[in-house]
Amino acid sequence: MKVKELIDNAKILKSQEILNREVTGIFYDSRKVTPGSVFVAITGTLADGNAFVQDAIGKGAILVVTEKKEIILPSGVGLAVVENSRRALAEIAARYYGNPSKKMKIVGVTGTKGKTSTSVIMKKIFEKASFNSGLIGTIQYEIGQRIIPSTNTTPESIDIQALLAEMLEGGLTHAVMEVSSHALQQGRIESVDFDAAVFTNIARHEHLDYHKNFRNYLEAKLKFFSDYLPASSKKEKYAIINLDDAYSQIFIKTAKKAGLNIATFGLSKKAQYHPENFYFDRSGMRFTLNGKDFVSPLMGMGNLYNCLAAIATANCFSIELEIISSAIANIGSIPGRMEFVSSGQPFTVVVDYAHTHQALQDLLRTVRHLNPERILLVFGCGGDRDRSKRPLMGKIAAKLADIVYITSDNPRNEDPEKIIEDIYSGIVFWRRKKCRIIPDRRQAITKALADARKGDWVVIAGKGHEQYQIIKNVFHSFDDRKVAQEFLKKQNQKY
Repeated sequence: MKVKELIDNAKILKSQEILNREVTGIFYDSRKVTPGSVFVAITGTLADGNAFVQDAIGKGAILVVTEKKEIILPSGVGLAVVENSRRALAEIAARYYGNPSKKMKIVGVTGTKGKTSTSVIMKKIFEKASFNSGLIGTIQYEIGQRIIPSTNTTPESIDIQALLAEMLEGGLTHAVMEVSSHALQQGRIESVDFDAAVFTNIARHEHLDYHKNFRNYLEAKLKFFSDYLPASSKKEKYAIINLDDAYSQIFIKTAKKAGLNIATFGLSKKAQYHPENFYFDRSGMRFTLNGKDFVSPLMGMGNLYNCLAAIATANCFSIELEIISSAIANIGSIPGRMEFVSSGQPFTVVVDYAHTHQALQDLLRTVRHLNPERILLVFGCGGDRDRSKRPLMGKIAAKLADIVYITSDNPRNEDPEKIIEDIYSGIVFWRRKKCRIIPDRRQAITKALADARKGDWVVIAGKGHEQYQIIKNVFHSFDDRKVAQEFLKKQNQKY
């Protein structure tokens, strides 16, 4: 593709020396620039791409796209000044890869909780309906048989377009994508032609380190329905909304204004997709919807909502309930989401990604519903993230668990003991006697496992599928599941 074809119709405020040369690639990371490529300078949260323009030119960039009008480039290098570099990146990325999303069915899932599980369930339903499907999510990116470890819940726009293009080339017709509030705010999904957007829920104390306040966080989520899912005369578009969420009416109003078809789900009988009855036990869940019985190995109220969201979405694509039911019945465990670790021990060990106060509360209530002798909870809070949720998590943990092992999560650049102090501050004094402070996460996990008795549940929360521990911005290999499994195997002769 030639340069002029690539930037055609782009909103360029100022340009100079744009030669109509062949483009070999598009990059926002100067370290990856190749000769003949375009470098888009993005101002990120940790670094400003404009500081690396000269590095990109040195590696052979033929065009620089930036918001900086005053930038001076050497002769032979084109300049395109735009109002928003991220939006420009998204637009030219879609054009470079031939707008693959316009030739596929794309479902986006947003919300504080449930994005990953709903996306996985949705993909399984598509596959059961014989649609070749891909996935872009928190755990991994799936392109047919190719699995790519995830770097972000929602990658940068150029990476999204590259993934979708590879899916399309591989014969995939459908894709499910987790859509984070960061991605919505930064415009990473600009130029993705979604067919449906799912809203799972929204919590007040989440991502405030980035969004600063709940209003900004809410508005970022609403952008999905108002800005990124415009109604089209060429194809039907859907908004699938959790009617039980306190903010559902705001999302419904936004979706209506955007001209979208709306489907609602929830426990409320006012929801279009609501269970007539439901039951959980150690083997999973059972519920009835529209006269059809559903069973699933997934368990807990959260997964009931995730299944309802996926059912509502699949029905919008005219997939029959029989097919949906079969897919949900045969779904395997979702990594790090109520994932069991077993080595023959007389107690239950479960690892879960719950890292917000609401998610932790839902997890512990689900476990309590299953009648454990005791709940032994291991958890911490991430560093360089919203501090306001730490005492809330401490309060919930001490209220709902029998023994609480407060430890490190991903401390990043913060002192782990300071984070633990924030958590501990939310625990009322008469419940503090059930708490154990063990900053080393491995030691906390092994202590909880050593303390467990027959019939107990050891719940290890916060990291789920993650295979690392971030300390001083260094990624150290660490997997809660492996740590637990290793200890249980060593203790196996005692069980």
